[in-house]
Amino acid sequence: MSLKEQSGSIVNRNLHWKTVLTIVILFAGVPLISFAQSRRLTGHTSGVNDIAFSPDGLTLASGSDDNTVRLWNPVTGAHRHTLEGHTSSVGDIAFSPGGLTLASASDDNTVRLWDAATGAHRHTLEGHTFWVRDIAFSPDGLTLASASGDYTVRLWNPVTGAHRRTLEGHTFWVRDIAFSPDGLTLASGSSDYTVRLWDAATGAHRHTLEGHTDWVRDIAFNPDGLTLASGSGDDTVRLWDTLTGAHRHTLEGHTDDVNDIAFSPDGLTLASGSDDNTVRLWDPVTGAHRHTLEGHTDDVNDIAFSPDGLTLASGSDDNTVHLWDLTPPAEASVQFLPSQMTSPAAGAQFNLSLRIGGGVDVAGYQATVTFDSTALRYVSYSNGGYLADDAFQIPAIVEENRVTLSATSTGAESRGDGTLATLTFEVIAAKNSRLSLSNVLLSNGSGVFSRPRRVDGARVTPTADINGDGAVNMQDLAAVAARFGQRGENSADVNGDKVVNIADLVLVAAAIGRAAAAPPAPQEIVAAFGAVEIQAWLAEARALRLTDDASRRGILFLEQLLSVLKPTETALLPNYPNPFNPETWIPYQLQRDAMVTLTIYDATGAPVRLLNLGNRTAGFYTDRLRAAYWDGRNGNGESVASGVYFYRLSADEYSQVRQMAVVK
Repeated sequence: MSLKEQSGSIVNRNLHWKTVLTIVILFAGVPLISFAQSRRLTGHTSGVNDIAFSPDGLTLASGSDDNTVRLWNPVTGAHRHTLEGHTSSVGDIAFSPGGLTLASASDDNTVRLWDAATGAHRHTLEGHTFWVRDIAFSPDGLTLASASGDYTVRLWNPVTGAHRRTLEGHTFWVRDIAFSPDGLTLASGSSDYTVRLWDAATGAHRHTLEGHTDWVRDIAFNPDGLTLASGSGDDTVRLWDTLTGAHRHTLEGHTDDVNDIAFSPDGLTLASGSDDNTVRLWDPVTGAHRHTLEGHTDDVNDIAFSPDGLTLASGSDDNTVHLWDLTPPAEASVQFLPSQMTSPAAGAQFNLSLRIGGGVDVAGYQATVTFDSTALRYVSYSNGGYLADDAFQIPAIVEENRVTLSATSTGAESRGDGTLATLTFEVIAAKNSRLSLSNVLLSNGSGVFSRPRRVDGARVTPTADINGDGAVNMQDLAAVAARFGQRGENSADVNGDKVVNIADLVLVAAAIGRAAAAPPAPQEIVAAFGAVEIQAWLAEARALRLTDDASRRGILFLEQLLSVLKPTETALLPNYPNPFNPETWIPYQLQRDAMVTLTIYDATGAPVRLLNLGNRTAGFYTDRLRAAYWDGRNGNGESVASGVYFYRLSADEYSQVRQMAVVK
């Protein structure tokens, strides 16, 4: 999203779906996308800067230079609500993951939270000292991030409106932010030409991505979390590896600033909107340009995919929003089956089928398979039964971590579904790994090549189904806990290190978290184990300082389990880390709702810092997003000296004191 920096006001810009010519874009000779008439919406009295679909696709929101947000029915075009209160341009809007809350960012330096159903104002978040350019909810909805021209990113509690922390490091305006799909990473793009990756829980800086030669105007994570895209005033889009920060591709073709980018919900398409009045569609794996969508007559400021991925909306300085129909006709798709499988033991082999669906006049194929060479070794491949009997396979081209397959027949063509090839791999180490498909081409009997519509890879993961009942659930978590300390061959040894311990339990928790839409019900958790046991697991897992993504997801799931259980008593818990420097988290639990304060004392008993936590509902406040946070500073903002300190929790009539240490 990009809000234009320009002097003067822009007037009489109504939001409407403009009737556009019916256009058909051809891809490999096959109609892929058609653009049809769209509905006209009017009501804004100035430029439209941002648009967003609600998670269920039933509401469209628009933010404008007229200082308002409008909510619409995207099917009928009916106006529902006008949200008023900002005193300057609304530059960005975002729905919470559950769709109940809408946030809006403004040039008046504030963020406002609204009830998405009624339009009622809930909170105004104040603290930034310059315009707020972008906002983003974390995937669990428990954190709202805001990016500002004051060079900072702020993290907020979207329920209470409380400020949590400020991320500093950029040297110019922060223009855009995005959470990774697992919520563990926050990315920020800036006018200092860089993208920064942060730990979403601690605020720690991980990587700085450099390469753009102008402002970074927008960033977006692929839904699989493995790729980050950044759009810039240097007219390019760059693709980055989110784990290593390595640059993958530079997408070139726009002839002016790239203002906004968005991944489709299935992650198979990347869209970019530009000041060259166009929207471009790209292959996010190869970086190949697919289509250019033309029709706007001025800068394209914002784009958004509908939740089903069948519609792309684009908003422009030409006073219009266009809806582009992305519904594909029936075309060929190529994918691995199974798309996800449990890794056999090291030394064992397994097969993957390269399947085609909806093929038309196929006489040959080519595909490159990339794999993790530390986990898998390519063994061989053979043709499946899809191609004609006279088809012959060309010897594979094998590199360290990739293999290219190809086969062709002498002219006979095949249609429909089937198996193109069967690949055999050997397991080197039983760990999470991913196989991806790229450069997939299909040829007909005349040797004319086309690309399939959809290309999917596969994942190989260690088994987390400990009891072998075909599902990974709470029983598997309990089974690992029951075998803690056992050594040697054991189904509960998920990471294959020959001992069952907390690391294995965390991996099982991660697998449950990936499969579950929400944490289990409290009665299901209690049936397996209690809050005290979960707290002990969390303490042990945190002590290991596990940093891989799977372990971080597992710890997050355990924290979610703990959060849905109601404590049987109010208690102040040990802070972590302890000793610490320069910050620590102080967990606690409440049996009932209470006004909560936390007071820090030095060794003489003199108060050092008062943390007024406000009214808190009954529950566990133990993870880093909910626990009390102390930055190691006194009430004057000065860092405290090394030594022993005490902290007291007061929750209505309850009071308890614990000891901690600062070591510098």
